[in-house]
Amino acid sequence: MELRQADPILTWVLLGVSFFLLLGVGFYSRIAFDPAGRGEALPDPPLAVAVSAQKQLGDEAALVEFRWNRDRERSRLQETLEEMLRTAEGEQRTKLHDELLTLMKRQTVEHELENLLAAKGYPQNAVAVYPGTVAVIVKGRPLNPAAVAEIGELATRITGYRVEQIRIME
Repeated sequence: MELRQADPILTWVLLGVSFFLLLGVGFYSRIAFDPAGRGEALPDPPLAVAVSAQKQLGDEAALVEFRWNRDRERSRLQETLEEMLRTAEGEQRTKLHDELLTLMKRQTVEHELENLLAAKGYPQNAVAVYPGTVAVIVKGRPLNPAAVAEIGELATRITGYRVEQIRIME
């Protein structure tokens, strides 16, 4: 398949149209966000509002960050395994396929356990399944021994890990 050279006139027309679109978006955003046209920044909201919002979002933000880090690390590992798979041969290729499959199964189990915990009344939760342990984080609700037992039983049933391998944190 051969690549054709782009028509120079078409290239200049597209470049000009793109420039005017960007210019229009910039002009519109200046008017939309500064309706008085004074060129001044809008005043900051009162500090009390920001502080109360921060307190309400603290637990959820921690869980979001935990999930983000978990997914980022998994994505890096998956990319590494896929890169290795491109050059692997024979038995090594089979092992890499199995490792990728295990990685996907862990992700599925994490999502399933998070959804079941939310259905059981623990909507603010995060789960990470590692090769030797399972980490369960529950926020927004105090954990008593009965709640810990319920979460532990659910985690062992879903993941197949032993009770000693489950870590439940607030």
